[in-house]
Amino acid sequence: MTVEMKQVATRVLFLDRAWPMVERVVRRFAELVRDDGIDVVFLSDKKPSGVEGNMEILNIADVPQRRSLRELQAEYPFSLHKTLVPERALFDYSSFRRSECYSRLSEEEIADRIEPYANAFDFAIRERADLVMEWVPDCFIPAMAGRIAAYYDKPFRMFLPHYWWKDGGTFLDRMDSTSSEVDEHYSRFYAHPELCDRERLDKVFGTKQILYRFSSSEMYTLAMRARVVINRLSSYEPPSVLHWLVRRSRKVLSSGRIRTMIPRLKRVNEDPFVLYPLHQTPEASMLGASPELADQFSLIKNISMNLPYGVKLYVKEHPSQVLGTGIDFDFYRRLHSLPNVRILRAEVRLDEVLDHPSFIAVAVINGTAAFEAAQKRKPAFVFGRATFSVADCFLKPANFEEFYTQLLTITRGEFHFDERALYAILNAYDAAVVHADVDFTACRTADQLMLAFPPIFRNFVLARRWAKA
Repeated sequence: MTVEMKQVATRVLFLDRAWPMVERVVRRFAELVRDDGIDVVFLSDKKPSGVEGNMEILNIADVPQRRSLRELQAEYPFSLHKTLVPERALFDYSSFRRSECYSRLSEEEIADRIEPYANAFDFAIRERADLVMEWVPDCFIPAMAGRIAAYYDKPFRMFLPHYWWKDGGTFLDRMDSTSSEVDEHYSRFYAHPELCDRERLDKVFGTKQILYRFSSSEMYTLAMRARVVINRLSSYEPPSVLHWLVRRSRKVLSSGRIRTMIPRLKRVNEDPFVLYPLHQTPEASMLGASPELADQFSLIKNISMNLPYGVKLYVKEHPSQVLGTGIDFDFYRRLHSLPNVRILRAEVRLDEVLDHPSFIAVAVINGTAAFEAAQKRKPAFVFGRATFSVADCFLKPANFEEFYTQLLTITRGEFHFDERALYAILNAYDAAVVHADVDFTACRTADQLMLAFPPIFRNFVLARRWAKA
């Protein structure tokens, strides 16, 4: 089965979530494409089945398929268990504390709750979709649906807005949160550097846009949070009050011990150093894209032991990480036990660290700190997969021996930054963005922000008109 661009009616499949805004987004998209010959299928675990104009709601209970997870697993070439890893309601592959899970379910109970979703995804993607539209893999829904779509050779896209565009975003097609479209653009622009308008690209990427201008309390109101809890009670992720109480009490105890017992620096010293900015934990970009690297301590430990003698590793706290939550005292204690590791406070400015005269390189899993370092023509190691990591201006060691060798090249002054690759990836990013007549920066609520997405979805679908050949 192949996929090609073809001017025929298209069925776009969306998947429901606990957030009630998702339904509003899908309905808005259906309205926008009503006269474009595009039908919308909304697979839901809450709404009753029915047809409303060009929008069909299909409840997972009405899907005519009842196969066990073992039967499905025997057919699929991927691990069903791995698709569940991003779901914090079920597992915690970041800090390995059971209380970090939203739900308190046994493995058998998880299987019973997940089985209807797996059958519904399998049926709807196989029988009712020409294109599956989703968000970044921050839970099991896109992680499982994306791999099922790949199995049936159905186009699958995850929408990702960026810092640099207030009126658009890219559509990722790989489960490691990378884009074949960005890769193709990069190859073209690297082969033809004369196509890159460097002055314009410097202007586009010179300043990050603020995607929204409201606080978390404004973004997620009390009524909205209550609605989410109610939705979760009847879904695969019933909240555990016991786990919530343990997390709250652990946060108070852990944050106090971190503040009083762990040295956290406000500035870097004069020793040469490598910077590792912590990812927020738990985080979709790791659990969904690079789950094998979600245990950040293992990576930090391996970087630490492979540094040249005298070189320090500065581990910088994430600005959005709530102290004592996700990353707890035990994580800090282990970090502090590594002799060449220093901990930087969250409020330390990243650009000041990157510009410090003792800075050698930054190391990330897939964070944008590497992207910012590259814009400063500084060395950046990428250990995971990132949308930008195809570019040859990043160092991508295959193992830690290669990491050490590459680091020695930098310390000896033999590193040569590939500026041609930088502008090729900047142009590739810019070319892959789908725009619409919207302005994220003008949004004042989460509803306004998410309802700005459907016009972008429409422009994306109309530009491609997905269909089975």
